Amino acid sequence: VCSSDLDERTLQEKYHIASTEEGLIGALQHQESVVRSFAATKLANDGDKAAIRPILDALAAETIPGVKIILATAAARLDSPEGFSALKSMCEDRSWSPGSPTMRMVAAQTMVIVVGRQECLSDILEVLRSALAPDDFSAPVTALNLLPRFKQVSPSQLDEMRDLAAVYLKSGQPAYRMVASQCVRDLGGPWAISQLRAALDAEREEAIRNVIANSLFSVRQ
Repeated sequence: VCSSDLDERTLQEKYHIASTEEGLIGALQHQESVVRSFAATKLANDGDKAAIRPILDALAAETIPGVKIILATAAARLDSPEGFSALKSMCEDRSWSPGSPTMRMVAAQTMVIVVGRQECLSDILEVLRSALAPDDFSAPVTALNLLPRFKQVSPSQLDEMRDLAAVYLKSGQPAYRMVASQCVRDLGGPWAISQLRAALDAEREEAIRNVIANSLFSVRQ
């Protein structure tokens, strides 16, 4: 269950927790993971800096990967340096189980989109480079979607971003070709146009041809 399935009324009626600072900080130790997640997110939404230390304590004790990411995100949103570094280490962590690359990319997505930080690019590139197990199908999809969001990249990183997007554009997996075409489009420029033209010439599946054609039509110049 994710924390968005819980609201303050349910918190009070089902779990008998008041959504006050004191109640929410206490709820960070609750046995139900959904309550811990909700409490951390609500404290971050409220901008409650006094909650940073209790959130980090809860993070240190947490065992569920998704909840660890939520707790680290809450701390980072409150501008805790430890929150940022915890999220960064989750992007790097090859030992997440199960679904190591997927959890790494969830952490990276949170870092980029929710917290607005750009430190996880090398981890995203590493996941895209890896020989991917079929059960980690969603990791490259997330990674490809994130690549165009990086603006401050070195020439060598940009080359690698383009190389990897081009590899996925030729993948045997239709969903990867589809997502890669949008990634190539958003990376933009003459390179993107030539890649997408070649992909359109090679593509045999009608639905994916349509996606590639739309991407080609809307390339960022």
